[in-house]
Amino acid sequence: MVWRAANTCMLGGLIAWPFEPDWVRIQRQSMPLTGLGWEFEGARLAHLSDLHCGTLVRTKHLHRYVDIVNSLDVDFVAVTGDFITTASRRHARAAAGVLRHLCVRTAVVACLGNHDYGLWHPRMAAWDAGRADFLCDELAHAGVIVLRNRSRAFSRGQSVLQFVGVEDYWSAKCDPQAAMEPADRDWPIIALAHNPDAAPALAVRGANWVLSGHTHGQATPNSRFWDVVYPTRYKEFVAGHYRLGPGRHLYVNRGIGNTPRVRGEHRPEITLLTLGAATPGPQRPRAEQYAAAAM
Repeated sequence: MVWRAANTCMLGGLIAWPFEPDWVRIQRQSMPLTGLGWEFEGARLAHLSDLHCGTLVRTKHLHRYVDIVNSLDVDFVAVTGDFITTASRRHARAAAGVLRHLCVRTAVVACLGNHDYGLWHPRMAAWDAGRADFLCDELAHAGVIVLRNRSRAFSRGQSVLQFVGVEDYWSAKCDPQAAMEPADRDWPIIALAHNPDAAPALAVRGANWVLSGHTHGQATPNSRFWDVVYPTRYKEFVAGHYRLGPGRHLYVNRGIGNTPRVRGEHRPEITLLTLGAATPGPQRPRAEQYAAAAM
C-alpha cells in the first residue's frame, strides 16, 4: 500500500494534480448491437458512473459533468450506480437534484451501486434497503428510471431497444435471471450492472452489452489483503471495452465523482456510445470460459 501511494503521488502525475484535478476523458465507443432496428441506428448513449455525491464530491463538481453530457446531444443516459458515498438522505436528494438537469431525447436509466445501500463491503457494513429505496424515490422524481432486477423497453417505429438493470453484486440481491426474464431476445439488450463481476452472468443470459463502473479505472492487486478488503472475481475487468463472446460486450467506465485523479489512465470519464447494427464475428476463446463461470 505504501509503494502504491508513493507511486501514485511521486511517479504517476504529481505535476498534473494542481493544474487539472478533475480533467475529464470523453471516451467515444461504437456499440454494435445484434438485431438493432434502423430507427435506433446512430442513437447516442452517454454512460456515467460513480458520482459519489457527498462531503468530498460537491454538486458543483457534478453539475459540470451534466453540462458536458447535455452538450453531447444524446438519446439516452445510463448511470451505473454509486450515486452517493454514504447512505445520507441529504446527499441522495442532492444527487437526484443534479441529474434532474440532464437533457436527453428519450430516457435516463440507471442501476444501484454498493454505496447506494449504505454498503461499502459485503462483510463490513449493514445492507439498508430502506435507504436505497429512498434514493430510488428521489431519482424517480428527477426522471431517472432505476432498474432493480428488471427491464424496460423503448420503441421507435417498429424497432425496440431494451435496458436491463440488476441490484448491486455485493448487495446479495443481484438476480440476473429475474432481470433478464421479461426481456425479448429478438431485440437488443443493454444491461446495467455497477460491479463488472456481474457481467458474464448477464451476457450468457442474452445481454448484448453490459455497462459497469465500480473500479474507478484501477486494478485490484493480487494479494490476500485485497481479496478481503475488495473482493473481485474478474480482476481483468478494469476499464474500457471487453469482449465476452460473439455479440457480447462489456464496457467498464472509470467514474466521475471520486477524489482528484493524478494518473492519466485514471482520469474521470464520460463514455459516449453510438449504436449501430452488429455484423457477425468469430468467437473469442475466453468467451466459453466466462459463460461456464457465470452459470
